[in-house]
Amino acid sequence: MSRLCNPLEADTRKLIDTSLENLGWIFKGKDKNVFLEQPRTEEERQALEHKRPDYVLYSKDHEPLIVIEAKKKGERIDTALEQGIFYAQRLKAPLVYATDGVFCKAFHVEANRPPLLNGNELDEFIRQALALRFMGNYEVNTISPKVQYDRKELIKIFDNANNMLRGDGLRAGIERFGEFANILFIKLLSEKGNIEDSCDWETIRQMPISTRINYINNTVYNTLNNIYKTEIFTPLTMRDNEILDEIMKSLDPLTLTDVDSDVKGDAFEYFLKASTASGNDLGEYFTPRHIVKTMVRLVNPQIGEKVYDPFCGTGGFLIESFRHIYNNMPRNEVTERMLRGNTIFGNEITNTARITKMNMILAGDGHSGIHKIDSLANPVDGKYDVVLANMPYSQKTKWGALYDVPSKNGDSICVQHCMKAITSTSENGRMALVVPEGFLFRKDLKKTREYLLENSELQSIISLPQGVFLPYTGVKTDIIYATKVNQKILSSKKRKNFWYFEVKNDGYSLDNYRRKLDTQSDLQKYEEYRKLDEEQKEEMQKIGFDIVPFDKVRNNDFNFVSSRYRKLTSFQSKFKKVKLGDVAEFINGYAFKKQEWSDKGIPIIRIQNLTNLNEKFNKIEKSNIPNKYLIEPGDMLISWSGSLGIYLWNGTKAYLNQHIFKVNLQKNILKKYLYYLKDYIINQAQKQLHGGTMKHIIKEDFCNIEIPLPPLEIQEKIVQELEDYQNIIDGAKQVIENYKPTLIDVSSYPVYEIGDKQYFEIVSGGTPDSKNDKYWDGKVNWITLADLPAEDYITNIFESERKITEEGLKHSSAKLLPINSVVVSSRATIGRVGIARVSLATNQGFKNIIIKDKNFITSEFLAHSLREKTVEMINLASGATFKEISKSNFETITINVPPLEIQQEIINIIGKEQELIRPAYKLIELFTKKMQDRINQLFEEK
Repeated sequence: MSRLCNPLEADTRKLIDTSLENLGWIFKGKDKNVFLEQPRTEEERQALEHKRPDYVLYSKDHEPLIVIEAKKKGERIDTALEQGIFYAQRLKAPLVYATDGVFCKAFHVEANRPPLLNGNELDEFIRQALALRFMGNYEVNTISPKVQYDRKELIKIFDNANNMLRGDGLRAGIERFGEFANILFIKLLSEKGNIEDSCDWETIRQMPISTRINYINNTVYNTLNNIYKTEIFTPLTMRDNEILDEIMKSLDPLTLTDVDSDVKGDAFEYFLKASTASGNDLGEYFTPRHIVKTMVRLVNPQIGEKVYDPFCGTGGFLIESFRHIYNNMPRNEVTERMLRGNTIFGNEITNTARITKMNMILAGDGHSGIHKIDSLANPVDGKYDVVLANMPYSQKTKWGALYDVPSKNGDSICVQHCMKAITSTSENGRMALVVPEGFLFRKDLKKTREYLLENSELQSIISLPQGVFLPYTGVKTDIIYATKVNQKILSSKKRKNFWYFEVKNDGYSLDNYRRKLDTQSDLQKYEEYRKLDEEQKEEMQKIGFDIVPFDKVRNNDFNFVSSRYRKLTSFQSKFKKVKLGDVAEFINGYAFKKQEWSDKGIPIIRIQNLTNLNEKFNKIEKSNIPNKYLIEPGDMLISWSGSLGIYLWNGTKAYLNQHIFKVNLQKNILKKYLYYLKDYIINQAQKQLHGGTMKHIIKEDFCNIEIPLPPLEIQEKIVQELEDYQNIIDGAKQVIENYKPTLIDVSSYPVYEIGDKQYFEIVSGGTPDSKNDKYWDGKVNWITLADLPAEDYITNIFESERKITEEGLKHSSAKLLPINSVVVSSRATIGRVGIARVSLATNQGFKNIIIKDKNFITSEFLAHSLREKTVEMINLASGATFKEISKSNFETITINVPPLEIQQEIINIIGKEQELIRPAYKLIELFTKKMQDRINQLFEEK
């Protein structure tokens, strides 16, 4: 019997078969290159010991290319991948796929890592011609270096054109953007060969400059509008023919599309993304492609369904949905006509709608469903099967009265619009929405969340890390995935809970550069379990899924954040267990207003004053602040927002700001006893944090944390023991802090400037292109200030976390330093010194010294001499935001240089002193452990 015989597995096979057929793989006939459940030859069957791979795909020369293993119900996709790797190794096939029919995970057997296509992990099936390029190579680029270079040049050309069009009187933003996009569209259509001769780029270029604007407006755009039965193309509003000629001249030599690329329209998409990220005034931003693909695969739109994005921007969700359906549908005249004309729908309130239509045409069509319209002002009553959207955040709206839960809050109305747009008669109306984090818990949105639960089946919430939308916005967001949307579901048939999954790593750095990381994305983990199969419940919980019961949600203001419902760590103890709220009163600080702050009066303690006592204190002169907000030395304070922490206040009398608890203890618990449990308490509190930028814990949740409570006399003994250990640790730290290696008096020896070129070469650090991934993951050690920790007197640098390529090093203008060069931080944190024990290069912010004459001075003596010059270096620095020493100022620093044997004597003395100091580090390590062991005993059953 076939291993793919039950209904779910049959559906999986159908999806795989259709996708492969659409890519030109052949299942029957003399040219057959797809073999199911057995390889092609008897020799290969013997190599597999007669085991049966689900699919083996071959080259035209009958070489095994790809092994595909289908994920079975209840099986992990990694299990299927491991099985596929075994088959591929035996068959000598380079590529393996594990798939459930929609989500694919690929592996390159020879390279022992995931294969990369155009810099991204391969996550869909590919044609035979492309698969052949992975023979002996795990990384393939279908976009040629020239096209890649030209696309970067395109953004520079747009910036120049933007300035020219501004000079020609075009208004800011979308007007100039649209003008340039119109011209670019003609260029791209011409490159693809999808345009009539009268509209071709070359035809226009050969016309007299003085007639081009008129010709484009009256001939080209009329022709294109007739072909596509649309009014996308409106006349150019620029007046200066010379400007049009300059733009066309600059675009003319570029090649922006690549014949080998399977992705149509990606050049236009690149332009849209890069130009809106360039800090101009367009006000648009892109949902990252990998998040879009995850959401599209999650809802898995099918041919025959209608897909809608009411806030479509430049069309990212709609284009990906178009591609997804096209790749997975049976292709014939009927289905292709349905896809092009009656599947993709979107609204956009701005003139970007016109750009979206162009984008859809270049991607394969579907432009007729795109409209320039304010979605919120035009509620849709059940027309679509699938909604995908990244809604506008934190807007006010005047259209709330048109919806079931009236509100002026745009977040509420956006979600309701998406829900109402799905037809109640759809077999499985579903939606995936990106919402701001506040939607999940804000009290003013409680009724909207209740409405969501009553009129859909909430399946899961995917919490995205803050930074996924950089450089456009830093707003913390989540994805809401719901099925049976806009349907009333019988209580007896409703789910009892939903799944919550927190993405900590989306595969890219969470900064403005968003560099690709060489680690598995948590989104892949979610996708593997996106069917939310109850049979895999235990495995899902192990990798970070939380189950959130709906009954608890209803009893907690319909709060959707899972941390609100996480069970705290349970422990056993011979002592009584009590809740913090039973032994202490926690008083939140006063909500002082900034306009009330002063330079006089009583200090106000804010969170930054707790974490850094050197932080400037704001003060208040008002006298009507209740005394309960007054704190004095010795009071216990807890910051419950931002950075959690428990502190014993050792400052002056002050008022307490909001987001800090003042702790008033009952008589049955000692303050120091509770203080020593701080690590455990904070660990428990962190499990229940919620919020976006400023995460915090609800007071009730904090009060419910349990601790062991021995009798007072035992608390006193425990505290005394811990205090003794702490005193030893503090004493050891004092020894370390007080010791500063000091050179013996060398003032009688000759003085030399660091800029003396006979003995020293001073080179500055460099600045590589940190956005360019090809410059990283090389072999050259690249040093930043983080590699010189403040607590080390002299740092011996043996390795660095970051490695740069030789090409990146050349681009950075930094110099590769020889071993034993001395590096000095000369910017921001000035005066840290290190010795290069390997060949390395440094980032900007360093002045590096190469010793020319090793018989003149040792690197150790030079490093210690310079470390004593920290104050002098700081005084030589200048600058506003960052203090920095110029190279010319750095070269003026002088040192006394004794003979080599004296230098060595001095270094030996310092070495012996440091040997005496090292046991202090051991004492800290030993007694820190003893303290932790003693605290741990409280949580153990005796």
